[in-house]
Amino acid sequence: MKKFAAGILTALCATAIATAQPIDQPIENAPQAVSTQAAPAQVAQQAVAPEAQNNEAMPIDEQQAAPAPKKNAIGFGARASFIYGNFWGFKDMDDLDAPSGFGADFGVAAHFPITNGLTFTPEIAFRLFYLDHGDDDYTRNFDMTFLDFAFYVRGAITKTFYLEVGPQLSINTSGDYTIENQSGAYDNFENIEQTPVEFGINIGLGYNVLDNLSVGFRWYMGFNEVFPDVKYLDELGPEDYDGSKIKHGVKCSISNLKGAHTMMFKLGITYWFI
Repeated sequence: MKKFAAGILTALCATAIATAQPIDQPIENAPQAVSTQAAPAQVAQQAVAPEAQNNEAMPIDEQQAAPAPKKNAIGFGARASFIYGNFWGFKDMDDLDAPSGFGADFGVAAHFPITNGLTFTPEIAFRLFYLDHGDDDYTRNFDMTFLDFAFYVRGAITKTFYLEVGPQLSINTSGDYTIENQSGAYDNFENIEQTPVEFGINIGLGYNVLDNLSVGFRWYMGFNEVFPDVKYLDELGPEDYDGSKIKHGVKCSISNLKGAHTMMFKLGITYWFI
């Protein structure tokens, strides 16, 4: 019996030893499972790695054109204009030509973007304006200075041409109205005073010569009368005289200035610092 049991035990041990595998020996199916699970990661790594390596090793193209610099949104500049102008709208000039002459202005300007192709362009300028008219007996001179505040909306037609329109408020800072004649007969008969504030509109066309240099032509028309309180000499009544002399403070002229309005034609240039 002991021999039989020992024989069975010996057979079982031999079978176990024959079928057993070492611990460090890989399982026959294991490589396939690991390979199947690791394959996507390895494929992705193989697919991404070359691009990453190529991106890191890719040289910078030094010949590639750099992007154009953006223009400043807000700009400031200086402006000057040559002016030809006149007074128009007289009710009765007594066969006289309307006063006309020349002038100039100079000042500062700015521009602020509103939308694509449209800007707001305010300006402040000091204006000199010299007009005259007369006949064979006398010549009257109008020597005036103004402080002009203009507010334009400028729209681009093309890359170089633009249109602009805007109101203008003018403050009369000084006025000298003199008569030149040989006899001096009219020297004591005039007391002209201009309205302190004028209001009008500008319409213009401009051309951008360079990015920071533009030229333009403008037409200005005044809305209010220039001499609203000046009486025609023939309109003076007894209440306007002190004896044989015209009372001090009575505004009058030997010609009829009623209805006078300002008109100007301006040729200007603007240089933008910013």
